[in-house]
Amino acid sequence: MIQTIDILKKIKLFSSLSNRELEELADITSLCPYQEGDTLFFAGDISKSVLILTQGIVSIFKHDGKGNEVVIGYFHRYSLLAEAATLRHTPLPSTAIFHTDGAVLKISLEGFENYLQNHPKLAYEIIQSLLEKIELLQQNIHFNLASSSKEKILNFYSKNPKLNLNLKQYEIASILGMTPETLSRNIASLVNEKKLLQTKTGYTIA
Repeated sequence: MIQTIDILKKIKLFSSLSNRELEELADITSLCPYQEGDTLFFAGDISKSVLILTQGIVSIFKHDGKGNEVVIGYFHRYSLLAEAATLRHTPLPSTAIFHTDGAVLKISLEGFENYLQNHPKLAYEIIQSLLEKIELLQQNIHFNLASSSKEKILNFYSKNPKLNLNLKQYEIASILGMTPETLSRNIASLVNEKKLLQTKTGYTIA
């Protein structure tokens, strides 16, 4: 339990809870390890747990009408995963796969809902988290509609300095909605323009 409490303390959502409140939450929480390539959940599943990624990189994606994989995003440490569908008890709209070894905190959904009734400030924090994700989604939609390929690439490397080190080029291309060839061509151009710097582990903003 001590390990679980230590992890919970590091998650922004639970940062305002006392040690006793964290102990109560830890009683309904389990830490589950995963290996690279493991599926965390499939589209259509109904989750019985609130999921918090504590280690590793997870991609969440769905398939379009032609069966093509459309990546929604890559998530890293302390991210809540699919919390909206989980809390609404509706089928998960996408699939999640680990791209590295990792771990997930699974909080019993039934226990968590009972816990929220006695901790209204935590319910408020969850609402704020959901609103932030909605706002971010709106910003991303606007940015992707209005920006050039180069602007998208620079924005990605600027906002994801740690995440991009763990992703392959084709995975980054998928996030940005472009082909690997388009990504590679524009990265080469940005390096020549001295807007991107190539490092031993990838690229970074100049």
